[in-house]
Amino acid sequence: MEGRIPPLSPEDQREFDRWLKANAIVAFIIAVAMLAMALAGSNSAGRPDSAVMDSPESSDIAASK
Repeated sequence: MEGRIPPLSPEDQREFDRWLKANAIVAFIIAVAMLAMALAGSNSAGRPDSAVMDSPESSDIAASK
């Protein structure tokens, strides 16, 4: 009988199911929040060269070439 889990009473099964559902909901909320943060972070950076092209010095350099 070593390594075996004893059967749960119906009340314990319901309590475990509630606990499991609550943890699944929390995990889903955390996953959605992390996905939203990742998407917001990837969109906030913009193009890597946009900061250089927007500066006044870059237009002077481009015009002189």
